[in-house]
Amino acid sequence: MVFFFSEKRLSAKFADCKDKNVEINMRINICWWNTRLTPPVGKFTNKETDEDLNKKVEEVISFICTERPLDLILLCEVHSRDEPLIKKISKKNEMEYSIISIYISGIYYDFAIMYEKTKIKIKSISPIDEGNSFRQQLRIGVIVESEFDGVDVSIFLSHWNSDMFNGGIKKSHCATRLRKKIDGHFRNEKDMLLLVGDYNSQPYEDEITIDLETTKDLEIISESPYVIYNPFWRHLDSRTSEHSYRGSYYNQSNAHDKWRTYDQMMFSHKFIHGNTWKLDTDSPEIHKELNSLSFNFLDTFDHIPIYGGLEK
Repeated sequence: MVFFFSEKRLSAKFADCKDKNVEINMRINICWWNTRLTPPVGKFTNKETDEDLNKKVEEVISFICTERPLDLILLCEVHSRDEPLIKKISKKNEMEYSIISIYISGIYYDFAIMYEKTKIKIKSISPIDEGNSFRQQLRIGVIVESEFDGVDVSIFLSHWNSDMFNGGIKKSHCATRLRKKIDGHFRNEKDMLLLVGDYNSQPYEDEITIDLETTKDLEIISESPYVIYNPFWRHLDSRTSEHSYRGSYYNQSNAHDKWRTYDQMMFSHKFIHGNTWKLDTDSPEIHKELNSLSFNFLDTFDHIPIYGGLEK
């Protein structure tokens, strides 16, 4: 883990508030993006670095950081070989970073975290090392224990199998075992839970709703403290006059439907009805436009960045 930070991020933010009786509401803005840098497969991890792709990833992250303030950036399809790039981007955006590139029991975990030091502390990172009854290792996810301004928050990062190679069965197994980890956190009174990932499943599919026990219904969340809230149902088709993307994942070769909402953020009950960090329920969204880049985004990337915001 390497650390970068500059005080100038704070100076502009609080300059007008000195010696004034002003109540400052804190906010944490979160981004998730599957970068396509290094997919978690041997043929890619051993491949020569694509410098053009690196430059485009850097341009995208710099663009979204300029467009909106971001305090926590969670990246997928990142390998240890990509650390020089992540280090460069982190330094440019005055953030700390951690590469979670772990090979365990035949499975690659492929994440990177960039975060604002003044708000967020990373305490521990633990891959979920489990298989199913057929001795298939499952890429369930990684648990990141953190603090958001001193409040304990457990982040569950996931990048589940695609529908290739019995992906549907594996995703169900991943969801079931991930739910057991979530239940264990609840039993231990760790109830600020944030689930983020590329699930290769849409919000309405059984592995998300039934196995993982999630809902889009805030009334159910208010009555059921162990059900997880999934706001990304609303983005099954995001296209409007101001929004080009009809989901978070684009598959040009799919004749039936080129768009899927695979990338999602989900929040435990305490982010809705707790006393500290609250989800800004209007904030979860898929990026609207990426037309100001020097290249056509969808010619290179197939996943769109997604966002969510917390306030207290």
